[in-house]
Amino acid sequence: MARRLRTGSDEPQDLVQDVFARMLTTEGWSAIANPRTYMLQMLRNIAIDRMRRAKIVDFRHFADADEYDLPDDAPDPHRIVEGRQQMKAFAEALHALPERCRVVFERRRIEGQSPRQIASELGVSLSTLEKRLARAIHLLTRALEPGRAGDASDGAASERLRQER
Repeated sequence: MARRLRTGSDEPQDLVQDVFARMLTTEGWSAIANPRTYMLQMLRNIAIDRMRRAKIVDFRHFADADEYDLPDDAPDPHRIVEGRQQMKAFAEALHALPERCRVVFERRRIEGQSPRQIASELGVSLSTLEKRLARAIHLLTRALEPGRAGDASDGAASERLRQER
């Protein structure tokens, strides 16, 4: 692919070296699910960047780069539906939390407020705030656990939280 993207004698080798160098300096590179595809996409992006900087562009290179069948990372309809169901289950579980735990969780984890600010505004100690946050996380985790009785999308998550109170 590097030869198709760059026509100079050393350019394809330079592209490949750049890709390997970037890959090895990327933190967490060993966790990449499909390294070949990732590297091919990186190769294509580097080649395009170089063409942009060269100011003279041979449009045949762009056409060649699009011929490669790279997997589409966009979620399929099933993943979209699953994500919506998970969001609905989370919203139900969050709503079913005891009010004090829910308020602390929302302000800390969703709104990103500092623990000191929340504790001060609620008139509680940091220790109490941490315990409420830990309780909220525990209850949410238990309510959203896969394989628990029933499906989370039918309100079972909320029911499990009510039972654990």
